[in-house]
Amino acid sequence: MSKTYTNSSTKFSFALRLIVVYLLQLFIKAFDYSFGGVFPLTFRGMIFTFTFVTYWLTIWYASEYIQKKISHLNTISIVTINVLIGIYCGLSSTVIYMLGDTYLFQNGDLWEEIPFYNPELSVALCIIYLLIFTVYAYVQKIFQLKEKEVNVEQLEKEMFKSQYIALKAQIEPHFLFNSLSVLSSIVHTDQNLASEFIIKLSKTLRYIIEQNKRVLVSLEEELKVVEDYFFLLKTRFGEAIQLQNDIDPNVIETIMIPPASIQVLVENAVKHNKLSQKKPLCITIALKENLIIVTNNYDKKEAEEISTGMGLSNINKRYQLIAGKNIIIEKNQDTFKVSLPALSTIDHENFNH
Repeated sequence: MSKTYTNSSTKFSFALRLIVVYLLQLFIKAFDYSFGGVFPLTFRGMIFTFTFVTYWLTIWYASEYIQKKISHLNTISIVTINVLIGIYCGLSSTVIYMLGDTYLFQNGDLWEEIPFYNPELSVALCIIYLLIFTVYAYVQKIFQLKEKEVNVEQLEKEMFKSQYIALKAQIEPHFLFNSLSVLSSIVHTDQNLASEFIIKLSKTLRYIIEQNKRVLVSLEEELKVVEDYFFLLKTRFGEAIQLQNDIDPNVIETIMIPPASIQVLVENAVKHNKLSQKKPLCITIALKENLIIVTNNYDKKEAEEISTGMGLSNINKRYQLIAGKNIIIEKNQDTFKVSLPALSTIDHENFNH
């Protein structure tokens, strides 16, 4: 929906610019009696229209590019730069107009008493540019706000979808059965372990249920939940599963990620791979070049449920909406690796409110 909306707004934006510059060249023709009318059916008239519609569209797009580059400057600097662009637009258009008339159409006599900068035309075009810049900036602001609303709406839908996927994966009968089976086997033999198991299970389920209320969480918070979740796996599988966290604890507070991202990757690793004490499933979490890398040895189960890929797809869609980034999935005969972009507190401030 967002992509469709963006394409529509881009087409509308181009159509709007085309109409504006076309009307502008008609306005100039109306004051230049040498054309013999606003819609002269002459070669000179067509060349004038094509040249200035193309030139002013180019200036418009170039100006838009400049606006993006100077958006961090203060208002006075932005206005000053745009005044200079307006002056350039007026002077350059006048020179092109004069040279074209003089050398292409042999109408140099029309410009004999007019200075090359033609103050009336140059100033008029400069003022028109500034007016268009002001109005267009306002229109662009409206479109940006509208697009942001669409993205927020999509993000909310993805959050509910993520909650559904996480709940479905965790509260399936077999998950509860296996967890309760493990609990029942230790409750009479090791009450302390059983108590800790219940606490970890409660924390994991609470996190999964409540995570839809937030767009981003700190890596520190996510890793704590992964540790709780891994405790449940470790209690169930023993030495058949291993988890190694190689991320420096000093950096995890400042890194943000979509909630349950790593937890889902750990869950997928268990779901899709064989594991035994002789050949344990080894999962590692590392940070390299602004990527959180989750890797596990790949030994696909011979018989397993067909994966829909919705877990990875959901994580990727949330990254696209939040930061315009994608996760990286790499798989070979022995290894499955997923790289998650490490987001910042700026993304948290923009979306987690």
